[in-house]
Amino acid sequence: MKRRERILYLLPAGILIVAFFLFPLCYLVYVSFFEWNGLGPMVYVGWENFKAVFADPEFAIAVKNTIAWMCAALIVHIPFGLILALMLNRKPRGWKFLRVMYFIPNVISTTAVAFLWYFIYHVDVGLLNNVLKAVGLGGLAHPWLNDPGTALVANMVPFMMYVGLTMIIFMTQLATVPRELYEAAVVDGATGIQVDLKVYLPLMKPAVITNIMLNLAFCLRTFEYPFLMTGGGPANATTNLSLYIYKEMTGANRYGRSMVAGLATVTLGMVVMIFVTLLQRERRRSREK
Repeated sequence: MKRRERILYLLPAGILIVAFFLFPLCYLVYVSFFEWNGLGPMVYVGWENFKAVFADPEFAIAVKNTIAWMCAALIVHIPFGLILALMLNRKPRGWKFLRVMYFIPNVISTTAVAFLWYFIYHVDVGLLNNVLKAVGLGGLAHPWLNDPGTALVANMVPFMMYVGLTMIIFMTQLATVPRELYEAAVVDGATGIQVDLKVYLPLMKPAVITNIMLNLAFCLRTFEYPFLMTGGGPANATTNLSLYIYKEMTGANRYGRSMVAGLATVTLGMVVMIFVTLLQRERRRSREK
């Protein structure tokens, strides 16, 4: 392929990247050095916005909560999706129905899911507390969204409804594993768990990397759950970076500070991308060996 043809092929994507990523990123950096309420004139304040944001205790909480979301995705969400994929890969009775049922929540709006779980957790009319009382476990009833100790975890639980997409990506990777490897392992006397651990898992690295990238990206931009379920409370216990940006921009009309928080989010996203890139390089090296 000639160089000119390559440029023509890459040009549309390049235009989109410049228009919807590089230009907004440059504007983000530019506005972060100004004090601006979104309507009036912009006043240059230098590094004052950065100092104010990094000294804000709420920002520290937002960063901590965002990292907590990412850890939950790595430690709970992705492994759970992998377990479901391995189970359905054995094609038990009704596995096609289960595959569809696990995936259906991914086509439901996150706003609808957030409202659904809000009413499940509600102190007075919530399904969870009423079920606990009905089965004689009323002592376990709790104001899940009003307690700083449980609010963040309660916000994260609805995220598990989207495990279907993670599962489908793993199942797609499993479908590419040669049948001969499975049959050879069975002939050698391997059990189902041994086949999963020794045959399938070593070949799942591409899907693992893809799921890490998608899930961490989702955690970085999560907004609906803390906004609709708790409003970032109680005592900022559920505020994450997305909600912090929203509060600074629309609540306090401090656009400059919100841009600084946006830069922090972009930086955290770049760290994630570097992490994923290193994983991909390690995978290539191990494959070459």
